[in-house]
Amino acid sequence: MTTHIQYFGCDARPEWEEKLQALFLEARQHKAVTDASARVEEPQNAAYRYRISVTFRIPGPDIQLQGNGYTFDEALMSVRASLRQTLKLRAEKAMHHDGATRGVKAAHRG
Repeated sequence: MTTHIQYFGCDARPEWEEKLQALFLEARQHKAVTDASARVEEPQNAAYRYRISVTFRIPGPDIQLQGNGYTFDEALMSVRASLRQTLKLRAEKAMHHDGATRGVKAAHRG
């Protein structure tokens, strides 16, 4: 898995990079991530101080997430919650599409 982290309007900090790498590894535990990129920015005229945008390239549709917060950790928690929700919804959708209709015997399922 290749990773890219970009910083705009703020300086890179080692603890931020460690936390983002941990997020990348968490996503990799659930999906086969080939490429992960993050953009950390501190916009000038925004309601929140930090904005984190993350993209995971996986087989099938890519996952794109965004989180805002007054602190870096708050924005990262928002991204992590969005990641978990997205993975949960995709797993539920896959189960729904893979399941046979009611009343079909196991021997007749594809």
